[in-house]
Amino acid sequence: MSRAPIPPLVERLIAVITEDSLEVGDRYPSEANLCERFGMSRTAVRHALAQMEGTGLLATVHGKRRAVLVLSTSREES
Repeated sequence: MSRAPIPPLVERLIAVITEDSLEVGDRYPSEANLCERFGMSRTAVRHALAQMEGTGLLATVHGKRRAVLVLSTSREES
């Protein structure tokens, strides 16, 4: 059984972890920063971030934004 392809915005947001040299536990950039950086709507960015949270790459820490949970390549292993 194959996995559904990762949407392009999600791939770009996953790449932020590497591009910004983020480590496990580091704060992930804010929604506003990501909207400006990629020229995308807040709705699109929130949807992509929710997908990343659903796969366990990010976690929302109340009052401290999102944090990196796992370091990943641009594609999750099957």
